[in-house]
Amino acid sequence: MDDINYVTCIPLWDCLLVPLHGDVSDTHADELVTEVLERIQRDECFGVLVDLSGVWTLDSHLCATLARLSLAAKMMGAKTVLSGMKPEIAMTLEAMGIELRGIETVATLEDALGSMGITRVRRSRHDDDDLVMRSLLGDGPSEGDSGATR
Repeated sequence: MDDINYVTCIPLWDCLLVPLHGDVSDTHADELVTEVLERIQRDECFGVLVDLSGVWTLDSHLCATLARLSLAAKMMGAKTVLSGMKPEIAMTLEAMGIELRGIETVATLEDALGSMGITRVRRSRHDDDDLVMRSLLGDGPSEGDSGATR
């Protein structure tokens, strides 16, 4: 797969979501660093979320590249978080003695979002039903009503 748009950077508020997938070649890993750093500068991002849940293998070159990306992003004012590492990849890295120094790792993409301060607003089912009913009846939310639980 040699297409030029291999690296996907999804803007997510003030962060970039970078989902990796398949077997990331050395060339694509290097393109990743260039693309992400350019996007951090252009989009004024404060966070980079690299999701590894679709990655088949994580070799020493890709680990070094992710460490380089994390350090460069930090110098630009952006925090990097890796999510979704498969257990077999983590075990292989540990057996090979490869460390991801200076890179925060979390289990899921939701955890990565949380580490950036992006959390889900939870409302009770009752509040959602109440808002839908008021909307259907044309009443809409009352003044000062944010839909929060009373």
